[in-house]
Amino acid sequence: MRAALISISRQPRHGETGQTLAIAGRSLAERQLGFALAAGCRKIIGLGEGASPEAIALRHAAEGAGARFQTIRGSHGLLGAVRAADELLVLSPGLLAEEPEALTAFEKGGTVLTLSSGPGVAAGFERIDLERAWAGALILPGGLVERLADLPDDSDPHAALLRIALQARVPEKRLSDALLGEASWALIDDDDDAQALEESWLKSHLPVEKRFAATGRLAGIILRHSAAKLLSFSNALPAILGTVPLLLLAALAIAWQISPAAGLPLVAIAAFLSSFARGLAHLKAAPFVFERARFDLLGVLPWLVDLALVGCGALAIGGTWQNALFPPLMLVGALRATRIARRRDWPALLGDRALLALAFSLAAAFGLAEAGVMLAGLLIVAMGAIAAQRQA
Repeated sequence: MRAALISISRQPRHGETGQTLAIAGRSLAERQLGFALAAGCRKIIGLGEGASPEAIALRHAAEGAGARFQTIRGSHGLLGAVRAADELLVLSPGLLAEEPEALTAFEKGGTVLTLSSGPGVAAGFERIDLERAWAGALILPGGLVERLADLPDDSDPHAALLRIALQARVPEKRLSDALLGEASWALIDDDDDAQALEESWLKSHLPVEKRFAATGRLAGIILRHSAAKLLSFSNALPAILGTVPLLLLAALAIAWQISPAAGLPLVAIAAFLSSFARGLAHLKAAPFVFERARFDLLGVLPWLVDLALVGCGALAIGGTWQNALFPPLMLVGALRATRIARRRDWPALLGDRALLALAFSLAAAFGLAEAGVMLAGLLIVAMGAIAAQRQA
């Protein structure tokens, strides 16, 4: 079994509040947990006080991902936590480790990751000799951990295990120095480091909208400027996800009791929030998805938006329920069948639910709801037929 040593008490902290530094809403310990799980660790050993809020949060995250969790207060705690047949991943405090190259290196087992001495030391990493610096991560056989018994319990286990691995000639793998300029491998020491790295991290992980989608691009622009603050609030994403169904219910109620033209703009807002929530969820999970899958509300929201579009469209058309439901049902069927919203050219605008809702609201205000829905459906079918003919 592969275990991971993650420091809780020795992680860098905010100069004013004393809280552990975080990157995009996750503490460095939680970021290291994601890397450890991606590296195949099924047991997490936290170094620090087990009753601290940081330790409790790390325990919940680890156990939520299906891993075992244990806390130790000193280096001798590792003697009983790691068996000789195990492997131990050691991550230096303050290390943001997300580089796929490192995960590939660790697939082979015992490995000490290194950097060139000059760039590595300049970036804050520990010097090994004139040519090498420790990159802040290593895996060593569990049998070597027993050598900690020769050292005091209050010795730094990270530094001690590095020396033990080097003395045992554990194989080394040098990472590219170019990684130090990216947000996938860095050593954080203070607030300024964390803030600068967070900006780079967000730029590298923001979802890129490749479709010709007005709503998606607008959501991306707003997300770019608000992601850092929203990710710092654990309830931000659930709040947005919960708002969308409420807006859709309100849209149907207003369309039924007052006017479809007044209800459809709420469908447009809900469609926008659904796209925004998808981008925020992408950032929240990046780069390692280690939480167990739960009910996928993000996958359900687009269907709820379509149902609300059908309901408001039918109320706008009026008449018998058969005549009122047929045009919007055919419209949504065409949207789903052609997948026109996924295209990368202008016809994708016909699949933009927010734009459709606003257009139908305007048409309903002038008594042209049925004509508007039927025209949109006809255009979608025509664009789908043209695309299919080109692919044939």
